[in-house]
Amino acid sequence: MESAADRSRILDPSLHPEGSLAIAWARRHSPVLTGLVASTFEDGSLEGVRVAVVVHLEAKTALLASVLADAGAEVVVAGSNPHSTRDEIAAALVERGIEVHATRGSDYGTWEKDLLAVADREPMYIVDDGAELTIRIARQRPDLYRRLRGVSEETTTGVERLRRLEAEGNLPFPAMAANDAACKHLFDNRYGTGQSTVQAVLQLTNFVMAGKEVAVVGYGWVGRGIATYVRAMGGRVSVIEVDPVKGLEALMEGHEVGSAASVLPTADIVITATGGMRAIGMRDFPHLKPNVVLANAGHHDLEIDVAALEEQAGAPRQVRPGVDRYEWNGKPINVLSKGALVNIAGGLGHPIEIMDLSFSVQGLSLHELVVNDLDPGVHILPKPLDDAIARARLEAEGVHLDSLSSEQVDDMGDWIGGR
Repeated sequence: MESAADRSRILDPSLHPEGSLAIAWARRHSPVLTGLVASTFEDGSLEGVRVAVVVHLEAKTALLASVLADAGAEVVVAGSNPHSTRDEIAAALVERGIEVHATRGSDYGTWEKDLLAVADREPMYIVDDGAELTIRIARQRPDLYRRLRGVSEETTTGVERLRRLEAEGNLPFPAMAANDAACKHLFDNRYGTGQSTVQAVLQLTNFVMAGKEVAVVGYGWVGRGIATYVRAMGGRVSVIEVDPVKGLEALMEGHEVGSAASVLPTADIVITATGGMRAIGMRDFPHLKPNVVLANAGHHDLEIDVAALEEQAGAPRQVRPGVDRYEWNGKPINVLSKGALVNIAGGLGHPIEIMDLSFSVQGLSLHELVVNDLDPGVHILPKPLDDAIARARLEAEGVHLDSLSSEQVDDMGDWIGGR
């Protein structure tokens, strides 16, 4: 019988000691995932259940996969982006007996094959990021797609894709919008991406943030988190938006707001945070300031159109690890992490405490899918479970909240009824 190691495709199994240390560190600082979530799965609901985990493959993701495997699931793992995979983490998972298909920096053709190798293990449930595995199964494994029992989705981009499938009548199973849980988007997208993106940009460039002009493209939860950390470190933020309500929010929160043509010429650093395609593309290159730094904090590697830049400027020169310089019409343009998610491809990703919340949402979302007979379509984690995650995290920090007393409860029903 083949072992997980025999079935896996990773770079080097001997890297496992370093990966195991990183996973152990994540475990030590993830009290909700290893407490509330692990105890929830003690009901045996995951015994023998095949689960695919396709999220950025680093230590916190590996901890989630381990918690699921400890609960009896048959887990297979791949990375949701080849540039964010950590080879030592992949090795540690295989050493633990979990099948993995991923190597850092692999080309997109190889990455596609890895995702299809995971699909060929015929998972019953998917913990997905960007719906990357889900949409490939829909396109290339339609029979399996119809047999899927459920998907839990990590990102704004992925939830939008699932809702589009639902609107088209092509979502034959229940999907949990993990991203829409309060304990995910209010903390992960704002504090997690905000902090880790700014940290990665500064680490890769060795810049100081104070005094920098930073253009943030997109003002969703990710964009506002980045803007918050930039301003806290002394940078000046200008926001580029197409949504008038979000643009007005950015203005009300004290940022400059404008079009790309008006904002880009003075920006020292440009950070995309749209979750869409080509937020910075050919139409924008003429507006960029010489020596500008471009970084991507959104889901798609195509948020910065690096291919178009390379087509026009030629191959780049690496001027620092993780920093490629292009000469576009004589103007230097610096791209971080090849346009991939800068906080993960160029940094360590979200802080552990943030991912403890996010992956607890994923874990309880998966439990909801397994134990309940949900209708096909997109669902949101019930509020009591969302609240339970927040309460568990607070209690891990030694914080215990009050409850409303009887005197504080609104008695509207009584006085409307005349009682």
